[in-house]
Amino acid sequence: MTNPPDKYNYVLYVPEIRHHLFRITDAGRVVVELEINPFKRLMGRLVHRTPVSDVEMDELSSSAWLSMDGHRSILDMARILSEKTGDDIDEAVARIVKFMRYIAKRGWIRFKEVKPA
Repeated sequence: MTNPPDKYNYVLYVPEIRHHLFRITDAGRVVVELEINPFKRLMGRLVHRTPVSDVEMDELSSSAWLSMDGHRSILDMARILSEKTGDDIDEAVARIVKFMRYIAKRGWIRFKEVKPA
């Protein structure tokens, strides 16, 4: 007896980038540029410095970010990550799901569910 497909399977979701203010460094890492809030701006003027509010991702996070094209599911991205690092697919899925939840909570991406064929 086979199990019915999970209607809410997280790995079938397709992430899309919503936060388009990012750049790629010479080392291939993604730097997400965030808006500086007025308080930080004021504090920067008081100490005569320009405030910076950027987040630089590590190599694996940058690879996951750059593989988001609006067509690949989280499972597809985990397969790519697994091949790149040599990790087990389950380990890659766990890692990428945690990363996706983090950046989704920040509002940098959104998900669309793709119906399995």
